[in-house]
Amino acid sequence: MNDKIAVKERAATAIGKGEDGLVGNPDGANTGSVGYRKLQGAIRARAAAHTPGERREIAFNAIRYRMIEYIQDEHTENVIEPGDFIREYLKAANVRQNTFALFIHSNPGNLGKLLNGTRKINYETAMILGSAFDVDPKLWLRIQDKNERLRLGKIKFNDYHKYRIVNLVNAR
Repeated sequence: MNDKIAVKERAATAIGKGEDGLVGNPDGANTGSVGYRKLQGAIRARAAAHTPGERREIAFNAIRYRMIEYIQDEHTENVIEPGDFIREYLKAANVRQNTFALFIHSNPGNLGKLLNGTRKINYETAMILGSAFDVDPKLWLRIQDKNERLRLGKIKFNDYHKYRIVNLVNAR
């Protein structure tokens, strides 16, 4: 539910609020209206006019924005592996996993481990992925970092209190 509120707030910021402070019709769109059908037709016509390259770029941008939203979402407890985003990019580009592995001079098995979350992204891989998908390499590393923090957060935090330096100092 919080995600829907956040999306509405971002939309309100982007397109402006009405006089009543609401975005759009609070009761929902009248999908039977002539105006709605015209708008829907115009959107479909514009989408159909996109070249394959434009469609791919739109899909890439959507993935990039999802990556950024994932990093910025402080309330998520669900881990999204970098491999999930890589899969989305490969699907949008219509490129097979093995073909991509060979293209980036990687063993297909290693790429498979990365896609499945059993292998972490290192700096070199982040640079390669950044170049391949035109994404800042830091974004890949930040996703990896967030996932590590989420995993550690699921472990009892109290387990780490034994490593406080004051415990060592007081034990002497």
